Amino acid sequence: MKDILPAEMRLRNEVLDTMREVYRSFGFEQIETPCMERIDNLSCNQGGDNEKLVFKILKRGEKLKSASGGGDASDLVDLGMRYDLTVPLSRFHAKNAQLLPSPFKAMQIGPVWRADKPQDGRFRQFYQTDIDVIGDPSVNAEIELLCATSSFLRKVGLGSSMIRINDRRLLVALARACGFEEQSFAEVFVSMDKLDKIGLD
Repeated sequence: MKDILPAEMRLRNEVLDTMREVYRSFGFEQIETPCMERIDNLSCNQGGDNEKLVFKILKRGEKLKSASGGGDASDLVDLGMRYDLTVPLSRFHAKNAQLLPSPFKAMQIGPVWRADKPQDGRFRQFYQTDIDVIGDPSVNAEIELLCATSSFLRKVGLGSSMIRINDRRLLVALARACGFEEQSFAEVFVSMDKLDKIGLD
């Protein structure tokens, strides 16, 4: 984690202000969720890397005293710091869906915390931004997310950035249009995936 000096803070605020302006122009509404979530929301009990990222928070007061008699360390924890903005959005929407339009276009900007061993130039606390469309199962939602993101990148001078789209539906349509039989699709996709790694030959 680090302190942020005024010059960096000014730059961050300029970028975030531009981001809010662009995303609002696409109809995204900013929400805020708490930095802490219930530990059972952050832990899906399926293992994986996400559960290793959670800064766990001990129970407090009498709850800690009564839990500390047990042998399992997980009994001592009831909260954790959010490691991304997706889990909080899911909980937020489940709790507030009746108060929100459908589809709901959410924008979240805020710090997240990851309990990992950061490499050079990375931090345990950093800002993350998410835009999400909830309640629109069509491809239009995905297209809008891409358009909003590319508009933001252009506005901050990164217009030459390339957005790569990887969607199984597009791959299937492409393979079909090229005349491949369906039973060979898996082999075709593996070859396409390795094209930039091992070359055309």
